[in-house]
Amino acid sequence: MEPEPYSMPATRIQLIVLIISAGLLSYCTSPIRAEKKHLIGLQPIGPYDKQQLQFIQNELQSFFKTRVVVLNETTMPAAFLNTTKGERYSADSLIRWLARNTPDSIYKVVGLTHKDIFTTRYANGAIKKPENTYTVWGIFGMGFKPGRSCVVSDHRLHTSNMQQFKHRIRTVVIHELGHNQGLDHCATKNCIMSDANESIKTVDNSSNQYCKKCKDKLSG
Repeated sequence: MEPEPYSMPATRIQLIVLIISAGLLSYCTSPIRAEKKHLIGLQPIGPYDKQQLQFIQNELQSFFKTRVVVLNETTMPAAFLNTTKGERYSADSLIRWLARNTPDSIYKVVGLTHKDIFTTRYANGAIKKPENTYTVWGIFGMGFKPGRSCVVSDHRLHTSNMQQFKHRIRTVVIHELGHNQGLDHCATKNCIMSDANESIKTVDNSSNQYCKKCKDKLSG
């Protein structure tokens, strides 16, 4: 005797449809280009707080709706050290180094360090005035636009308020990844892509999202 054809209960069909719909919605609203939904890698540079690393991983997976992996810890290159204003490491050099040394399977890589990092700021082709201030200028993070790599330091983000600190580190990482995807600094108030303008208050006042204008650029 032939087995009786299986008829799936209507409630189960409805549940499957809902699950598929939710998955598609999550994919479509991800603030990362659809054709570029690949791995994001977190690269600890030197010893890095494990709980903080887990927090950043979870936040990025939730925000970008894509898989985020933690890469094996690597040593901070001594050649990138500048001691003219204390112990600071070149963000420009770190970004290039990360891009060269990260596996091809990683779409974007975020270097994470507790060390202070710097760049030199320019205006009209020359070092911004006063030069002694903007040479070896300490920063929160940096990412080339567009680019494959960025670097973020928590050295200048610390505060006794843990919720505020978590907001800061999350905001800076997502901001630098935004640059990697081609986003400029944004004039929309409180957008994650707002220029910090040399103030931690801009980071503290940031929303948790890219503004509509920035999202439209990513989906274009």
